[in-house]
Amino acid sequence: MTTKVLIVDDEPDVDLLMRQRLRRRVRSGQIELLSARNGVEALIVLAEHADVNLALCDINMPEMDGLTLLERLRAVHPTVRAVMISAYCGPQDRRAALGRGAVEFLTKPLDFGRLERLLDRLLPVPS
Repeated sequence: MTTKVLIVDDEPDVDLLMRQRLRRRVRSGQIELLSARNGVEALIVLAEHADVNLALCDINMPEMDGLTLLERLRAVHPTVRAVMISAYCGPQDRRAALGRGAVEFLTKPLDFGRLERLLDRLLPVPS
């Protein structure tokens, strides 16, 4: 079973780096990666792919930031779990993200070992 994971980040390098680091999971068929540059694009992608299971979201993005996206996810796509990712990791951002439904908060630069362990915990076990 392939799990769809949406990367929401306005920095193309972050998207590329995540794709490179998660390519083993993509090749094995465990995950399919989708991308959006901001919250507005993320909602469009989610409307086209209602079966997205997990969103990896930056907080600071143009048009619609990650915290606003979290609020919209809870209202429109309540089954999508969100992991917030930000270079700005003050306690207020962390509390705001977790209070709005994020399952985890990761800081940039990303600790990919931690991300991999988080995916192991959040994604279904491949059959």
